Amino acid sequence: MQAELAIEVLAEHTDEIGHLNNVQALEFLQCGRIDLYARCGIRSERGIGRYGTVVVNLNVDFRKECFRGDRVRVVSRLVSHGTKSFCTAQQILREDGTVAVEARVTSVVLEMASRSTVPIPASFADCFPAAGAAEKI
Repeated sequence: MQAELAIEVLAEHTDEIGHLNNVQALEFLQCGRIDLYARCGIRSERGIGRYGTVVVNLNVDFRKECFRGDRVRVVSRLVSHGTKSFCTAQQILREDGTVAVEARVTSVVLEMASRSTVPIPASFADCFPAAGAAEKI
């Protein structure tokens, strides 16, 4: 499953040298993941339901600058999962399609009542590519 989210870089998203702040880029990625998870039913439009997700590892490469007024696309794709953890590949793309930010995010699923990690629900696992499917983002 893949989701795309369009965002305009505003003045408050930039740092002292005028480009997209690294912390704000992480927030853009988070918004992309929330949108993706909602599409897969692990999170509702109203917020957290029975399950929640927690990031346990984040690897980010900042490749190109984005500036105020740029319209970027956050592309988020479920890549793989184990028993309790899963990986999401993400990119922030500039208007010309250039990759500005690339990330790999490993998360776990929590059952909110017990606040403990649980196996990935079958309905969520169905959103991942079939085992051995070619990966690309």
